[in-house]
Amino acid sequence: MTETITLSHHVAGRAVAGSAAFEQRNPAVADDLRIEGPEADAALVAEAVTAARAAVTAIEAAGIEARADALARIGRALMADADRLGLLIARETGKTLGDSKGEVMRAARIFDFFAGETLRNVGERFASTRPGATVEVEYAAVGVVAAITPWNFPIAIPAWKIAPALAFGNAVVWKPSEISSATGDALMAIIAASGLPAGSVNMLLGAGGAGKALSEADGIDAISFTGSVATGDRVRLSARRNVRVQLEMGGVNGLIVLADADLDNAVDCAVNGAFFAAGQRCTATSRIIVDNGIADRFVEAVRAKVATLKIGDPRDPATQIGPLAAPRQKELIARQVGDVEATGARPLFGGSEAAMEQCFYAPTLFDHVATSDALGQEEIFGPVAGIFRVDGFDAAIEALNGNRFGLSAGICTRSLLHAEEFKRRARAGMLMVNLPTAGVDYHAPFGGTAASSLGPREQGRAARTFYTIMKTSYQKPL
Repeated sequence: MTETITLSHHVAGRAVAGSAAFEQRNPAVADDLRIEGPEADAALVAEAVTAARAAVTAIEAAGIEARADALARIGRALMADADRLGLLIARETGKTLGDSKGEVMRAARIFDFFAGETLRNVGERFASTRPGATVEVEYAAVGVVAAITPWNFPIAIPAWKIAPALAFGNAVVWKPSEISSATGDALMAIIAASGLPAGSVNMLLGAGGAGKALSEADGIDAISFTGSVATGDRVRLSARRNVRVQLEMGGVNGLIVLADADLDNAVDCAVNGAFFAAGQRCTATSRIIVDNGIADRFVEAVRAKVATLKIGDPRDPATQIGPLAAPRQKELIARQVGDVEATGARPLFGGSEAAMEQCFYAPTLFDHVATSDALGQEEIFGPVAGIFRVDGFDAAIEALNGNRFGLSAGICTRSLLHAEEFKRRARAGMLMVNLPTAGVDYHAPFGGTAASSLGPREQGRAARTFYTIMKTSYQKPL
């Protein structure tokens, strides 16, 4: 029997119901779970912004220790509830149970990290060039922050936006993806029980209409968005004048495999980066750039490795690859792969002929892809990658940089010289040496270059740049 979860918005500490406007089902198992939720309109967005504005004053009045304690309580609650939340993520989005639980633990660590940063928001003091005067620098809250988050990391990405926003004294109006709103609701319940003032975090549900209304709303001081390039561009263009914007968008990430690489490690890096999480990570490997000296052996080893992977119900602990998150995602990936095949390219495995039930999509690998091909230029947000064969390190770097994106890039090599040259010459914000392109720490800065990112970095101590205003004060006692 199908379990149905009906969701509500959360504004100023209360639930706000509405008529069902969207639904999400378990993408792996028919008749297991149905989630439905309402769509926020401009009036409700305005109400949420007003509630957040009032909460900024209450947050400041409560003091930094109360804020730090609340963030720490959220972290502990997430950690204690990781099994239940992990299962919900697996059922709602198709992420494997291991990845889902790991993501909950990561979110817990993020809140715990920013509980500490709340107390470490230190400034500076200088001697002035004017006799008897001093100069002080402090970091104050921006105000009301809008957070628009995707479905592929349904609890970690909200955490790395909401936690620093609160740590530095802001209030939040948050819209999770309609594909992962039940997970958002579960996180919202934990935040609501943390002791923060009502309205500190407001959650609005819905699809594109709600996101558009939020990005255009009066009273927003900053917008942090993670999602597609197309939607990110719309957010940037629709944001009110003088609203600071932080965008994390797509990537067509490259992994270089040089002839001196450890073959087993290189294969593990490529398979993990390209196919795990069903390729639904912005840092996933789309382009595997392989030196011709090792290419044939590498391709065969990848084929053998993929053949051993278990694809199935994400709730099964043995499953390594689950489904795509929703039918529309599968339709999009199928269409993009079909376009590649229409050019005459045939995958080494997977592709259109390897049709699967529900929202599953078989790992797909194309060989002999050119940098100028669509597969080398545009993001396919699924388990699809191409082999780009090159001669030597310089050609590999040229192929790597021949793309408008610049989020994550990797290299597999035993050469310290090539590893250092890669870190110097690769045009990407996240650089991996002998590691998959996907996978980052919660306490380190995250972000890319070019079409991948806009604005200050997320996560770690770097997050303060976006969520605070620097104030410089001059003072001379009289």
